[in-house]
Amino acid sequence: MRTPVAIPPELLERISEYRRREGGLRRESLVEAIRSLSRMFTGERPLEAGYLSKRALRRAYVCYYLPVNYAKVRIVLRELKGFATLPKEPRVLDFGAGPGTASLAAADELDHPRLTLVDVVDEALDDAEFLLNRPIERAADPPSGPFDLILAANVFGELPDPAPVRRLLDTALAPGGYLVVIDSALPTAARRVMTWRDELVAGGYRVAAPCLGAASCPMRRHGDLWCHQDLPWNPPKGQEELDRELGFDKGSLKFSYLVVTREGAALQGPNRWRVVSNLHRSKGKAWAWLCGAKEELVRGELLTRRRIPEFERARRGDVLEISPDPTGRFAEETRVRPVNTTFTER
Repeated sequence: MRTPVAIPPELLERISEYRRREGGLRRESLVEAIRSLSRMFTGERPLEAGYLSKRALRRAYVCYYLPVNYAKVRIVLRELKGFATLPKEPRVLDFGAGPGTASLAAADELDHPRLTLVDVVDEALDDAEFLLNRPIERAADPPSGPFDLILAANVFGELPDPAPVRRLLDTALAPGGYLVVIDSALPTAARRVMTWRDELVAGGYRVAAPCLGAASCPMRRHGDLWCHQDLPWNPPKGQEELDRELGFDKGSLKFSYLVVTREGAALQGPNRWRVVSNLHRSKGKAWAWLCGAKEELVRGELLTRRRIPEFERARRGDVLEISPDPTGRFAEETRVRPVNTTFTER
């Protein structure tokens, strides 16, 4: 049974302290600034360079977007820990750190990470230091490394070209380390991540997750599909109140992501398939798109009179061990075992 991820009370209290430090925030101003950020993030208006240097936008980001993005990063780190062993006190680079969203998730999920935060906006790093409640190692340009983990959360949308992230991957990542890229679930953004994924594999890297071994992304052949997650969470009360006022829906966590390595472990394994769509039900059938080590997606279909609860309970993002490998409608002898239960709160 899934328990949706929640934001720790300690982080919510720190955000409350941030709001008090800022002298309290007028509701109307906060809502207006959130709308401005949303228009930029969805492409409705151009993204302003250095937008976090503007105090109103930075405060709105911390109060509204930081909890959402913290939860996304922490979920992916939890999945990474499920198949890889990170060293104690891993050296972590947070590239494009802003107010420290990814660093906060790493601090809560990893074993005493040594954090380096990189951002061009000094004021955002000041906020990160306050929210982390400790002095931070900070820089305007990335140090040389090596790093056990590089986090690039929501930076693709701000980069016309992913070359800076590729340089970090090539020069600053330890051989057995991991790059974690998290971005929007919007089709254009997600398909951009999918394209970059194939470029990395062609360049000798392994995509440890969400992919399960395919040499090229099978979903890129389907123009109406894009690889993204849509996961449950327990939004903070204040988040729900703002959503109602804004007319937004942050009732689930939607994002695309990659975990990239050269020599590290990967989630792939025999008979493993990831559910990459919603589970559809109609006329005695349940079906979903499945992505595995092969070069094509499989439309896995179950006649529900057969009852395979492990498949019928599956949702987008789950990794299942399906034997024999599915080719369409499940064979009578098909067995399904959940592999990845890390997209939940422990």
